[in-house]
Amino acid sequence: MKLRKQLLVVSLITLTLPWVGCQYIREMDNALRKGQTESLTATAKAVSARLGSDPQLLSTLTRMNPPLGSAPVFVHPLSTAPITDGYADDLLSKEFSLQALRTNGGSMKAQLFAGSEASSIDQADASLYLFLRVTDKQRRYFIPTLSSPLESDHLLLQLERNGQKNALIVYSTGPGDFKAGWLSAEGNVNREYRVSGHSSEWHSGYQVEILLPLGWALPGLAISVIDEFEGSPSTASNIGPSYELPPLIFRSKSLSRELDVFQRKGVRLQLATRGGRPIADSGKLISDESSVLEQRHNFINWFYRAALHKRNYPVLDESSLTGLVDTPELSRALSLKQGENGLLPQGWYQQGQRRLARVAVPIYDLSKPGSSAVAALIADQSEDSLATLTSSAFYRLLFYSLFVTFAASATLIIYASWLSFRLRRLSRAAATALSDNGKIAEDFPVSKSNDEIGDLSRNYAILLTRLREYTNYLRSLSSKLSHELRTPLAIVKSSLENLEHEKLSKKAKTYADRAKEGTSRLSNILNAMSAASRVEQAISAAELESIPCDELLSNLKDAYEDVYKQARFKLNIRRHEGPLTLLGSGELLVQMFDKLVDNAADFCPEGGRIELGLYRRQDKLVFTVHNEGPPLPKHMHGQLFDSMVSVRDKPPGPESGQHLGLGLYIVRLIADFHRGEVQCYNVPDNSGVIFEIRLPAT
Repeated sequence: MKLRKQLLVVSLITLTLPWVGCQYIREMDNALRKGQTESLTATAKAVSARLGSDPQLLSTLTRMNPPLGSAPVFVHPLSTAPITDGYADDLLSKEFSLQALRTNGGSMKAQLFAGSEASSIDQADASLYLFLRVTDKQRRYFIPTLSSPLESDHLLLQLERNGQKNALIVYSTGPGDFKAGWLSAEGNVNREYRVSGHSSEWHSGYQVEILLPLGWALPGLAISVIDEFEGSPSTASNIGPSYELPPLIFRSKSLSRELDVFQRKGVRLQLATRGGRPIADSGKLISDESSVLEQRHNFINWFYRAALHKRNYPVLDESSLTGLVDTPELSRALSLKQGENGLLPQGWYQQGQRRLARVAVPIYDLSKPGSSAVAALIADQSEDSLATLTSSAFYRLLFYSLFVTFAASATLIIYASWLSFRLRRLSRAAATALSDNGKIAEDFPVSKSNDEIGDLSRNYAILLTRLREYTNYLRSLSSKLSHELRTPLAIVKSSLENLEHEKLSKKAKTYADRAKEGTSRLSNILNAMSAASRVEQAISAAELESIPCDELLSNLKDAYEDVYKQARFKLNIRRHEGPLTLLGSGELLVQMFDKLVDNAADFCPEGGRIELGLYRRQDKLVFTVHNEGPPLPKHMHGQLFDSMVSVRDKPPGPESGQHLGLGLYIVRLIADFHRGEVQCYNVPDNSGVIFEIRLPAT
């Protein structure tokens, strides 16, 4: 990983600042939530105490509590009178929930909706609207052959009139208008024309819309759906085992006015009966804080909620549509008896895009210690006010943290770029300090900085200076040794020659022959060592001329066939790619090929092939010498053309000459003189070695 990327990763550590800040704000948010629920609980307790001390209000609340096991009918307020056509599309489009009626078994099911357009519950001319949807596989209509409408599928509405229960039966002879009548004790049906409505069929049963005077149902209303098709009748009703008429439940304006006294901004208060039916409400959850919060940027608002409010709350239905307050807080509150100690139930819910806290407080008759709850007060408050406080702190924290992070990242990136630039410059200088031909550069840049990179560049410069001095010493070592050893070697050689004219014993003569053989080998070594010096002198005195390289290579191939008879020579010249001439020294080129072919012949097996190649590539002439034999070691590819480097495993005998690793070094000197380059590589199948020389063409 590059230095800049490393420092960029290090700079990301500053992102822990927002994380720590988020943890702090989350703790603060939890503390504020706890304070909000405690404040909401205190408000609900005060309202509950006020309602529990008013006998008239307690009487109203007690009257609206349903008998045990029954399900009272909840009347939804309607803005306009519905059209009774048997379909109720105008009501179902408003997302009102239908109340399920209990059945005694079988496949029949029934759902109920009740509503009234009355502005006041005691309005004289108000009507009660009922809609029933019945799931019935096969309906039995009333036909004249039946003795009574009770033998057909019908609806039974039990009402309280003049202190007595009266049964109103609703039946139909087919889809369309139905018939209604009062059921007498003898089982007769007396028609009632003040009840109107319509019935219709749907794919799973039938639907009925009924319109009757609201005053009939105010004391209580029980609805039963009876299926008389086969066997014992199936029924669905809202009445309990006590057969007491459950009261008609509606939102009381008088109770709502009592709650208005305690109204607070952003707090909604509701009264609920023991059956969970809302009978009064006051206040709205929308506050100024919520509108301000909604006006903020959507992405930032989403990020804020994702960072601080990763909570999955239960979804809360709107009680105005369902007609029911069905949450655990209400059930626990109604189960508490007066005087019991314990925490009041509370919880958090999701309602649409809003999250709200809910607290339920039981309402007791304070004049009766130890009594059960008459009703419950539910207080709801949106979290918008808390969100405004925490979001403001969160936005400031986010801004400062991002600013510090970006500033730190930019500073580190600039610093890393500066360091990277210095290191790249030092790396490029180190990479070019040693050229391909083995020369050490003399212009290595030395930094004057006092830091570690400056020390490193100065140490590199000192190292290269010492290496250059040592290399120059090694390059001149052969000529120095050749010059220094030649005179004493001549003295030894002449002494041995003079000793041949003396009478020696057989044993002494053996020693003299061995000494003579040693001097011969030393002479060959000195000749090989002085070859490089002679080449350098020849290069300095060489004259350039235009050389037809194809003719030169053809003549050399014929000469090599006579000298190296153990190998097969092949010539591969491609003349169609352009003229094969260059400006150079023919003598030096011949000497270069002599060294290459001599090296190839040493490694070529008996009967092996040596191929001399020549072709033109753009403005370069490419000479190749390919011999079969063992491949080169990989670690020697870059050192093979250095002075006194050899890959031979065993030195040959004195009759073969001495190999000090100067032959390929001379090849490189000649290639450098012609402004070319030389390289070697193994054949892909490792069956041989190819030497390639590239020289500028004319």
